[in-house]
Amino acid sequence: MKNTARSLAATFAVMAAAVVSALGVTAAPASAAPAGAQYDTACNVTYSYIAAGSHHGAGNVNYCRLWGGSIGVRSAPGSSSLVGTVNSANINWFRGDTLSSTFCSGSYCNNAWAFTEADNGNWGWVPEVYFSSSNSTWDPNLLSCDGNPGLCAPF
Repeated sequence: MKNTARSLAATFAVMAAAVVSALGVTAAPASAAPAGAQYDTACNVTYSYIAAGSHHGAGNVNYCRLWGGSIGVRSAPGSSSLVGTVNSANINWFRGDTLSSTFCSGSYCNNAWAFTEADNGNWGWVPEVYFSSSNSTWDPNLLSCDGNPGLCAPF
């Protein structure tokens, strides 16, 4: 069933690319995790409540799968300034996401950024290009930080 769905998705992607090309529309490259790392979605469907930790209070988070080794956590969406890292060997938790400038890792690009606490306790943003999902923009299971500034602030 999954192979059939992926085959259909691949066929649809080729057809969509042909239509976009014929119309002369340009877009940023779609992001995806490398082959073998893809899931239907990177983040679990519902938020989970976590207890207070050494650097954060208690609150709701969403657990997401990542790929790419040690991933830089940035001071702001689209920033090159690192405040820490998260290890993709773990499933990491995130508060929400927003759209900003496009970030690329190799040929994988995405303009969505998710808010989390780095392994060192600093808060920041991870490019969702590192999410283990075939979603080309943001993960649909994360809540949007836009219009909800308290969601994407340290707690």
